[in-house]
Amino acid sequence: MKIRYFIEYKRPDPNKWEMIPIGVWAHGVDDRSAFEVGYLPGYDDEEWDAQCVINRMVEQDIRELPADFLEQRRDAVPVYLGSRTMPVETDKYGSVTKLVNDVLEQIISGKQLLLDG
Repeated sequence: MKIRYFIEYKRPDPNKWEMIPIGVWAHGVDDRSAFEVGYLPGYDDEEWDAQCVINRMVEQDIRELPADFLEQRRDAVPVYLGSRTMPVETDKYGSVTKLVNDVLEQIISGKQLLLDG
């Protein structure tokens, strides 16, 4: 399954430009109804914001995301709070859930995140 995703980063100290990975958004390329977000524990505000996006889509009965959905969401984080990578595409996973879980496991384990491109 082709999946597009981006990784979200946060600035833990507003006085420094260091950013840490905290979450991932993913959606299917061929199946644009496949969509999932995931965050590390402790980032409740960011996860709440993502769930609000999902809730609005459900309320509007949106069944398929536009092809540029991740690009639309990418700039929603102000640079003084964090950033999101450019969306990348992969076919290494069978579902968006598997991708999100794997990326979160990589973040937790401290592995260097390698984005497919």
